[in-house]
Amino acid sequence: MRLIDGGNNRIDTTYVDNAAQAHVDAFDHLWPGSACSGKAYFISNGEPRPLREIVNALLCAADAPQVSAAIPYRLAYGIGAACELAWRSLPLRGEPPLTRFLTEQLATPHWYDISAAERDFGYRPRISLDEGLDRLARMLR
Repeated sequence: MRLIDGGNNRIDTTYVDNAAQAHVDAFDHLWPGSACSGKAYFISNGEPRPLREIVNALLCAADAPQVSAAIPYRLAYGIGAACELAWRSLPLRGEPPLTRFLTEQLATPHWYDISAAERDFGYRPRISLDEGLDRLARMLR
């Protein structure tokens, strides 16, 4: 695995218990005409961090080697295009290891404002990212 452009783009994750709780919170505030009626919301832990930090924390929880190597975006995009061409042209099985779409996703910030969910139905992440990672590590052991 290689980080694209160093993995400095910020992303946010959602601990599964927080995602489930967001559904319960929204349901508890749902009635005709309520603030959350008919709306879609971004739900996350509200703790955006660099991709490299989150990926390495997940790998650490799984007791797997961390990723430090990186490749420039343009090189990764070119490799993705070459992989797509090879998988289309040759009888190769499975998915290409890298695509242009995957390159874009790994290099793009992915975090969103969750204040509407906080305001409209009181969503607050109860399990922090660090606590979620600790729980994951314990579960994997």
